[in-house]
Amino acid sequence: MAEERKLYVCMRCGRTFSKSEMEILPGIRCPYCNFKIIMKVRSPMVKRIPAI
Repeated sequence: MAEERKLYVCMRCGRTFSKSEMEILPGIRCPYCNFKIIMKVRSPMVKRIPAI
């Protein structure tokens, strides 16, 4: 199974980074500007489910 890379975006500086880059600092913070509020990027693929 291929490892899926999770991407995050900083709400202050707008840079995109991975979880491994985020682990440089203690806690959950942007590795570039040290801001606490980050957002996980959703995958561009739409998940379709059948109607009941």
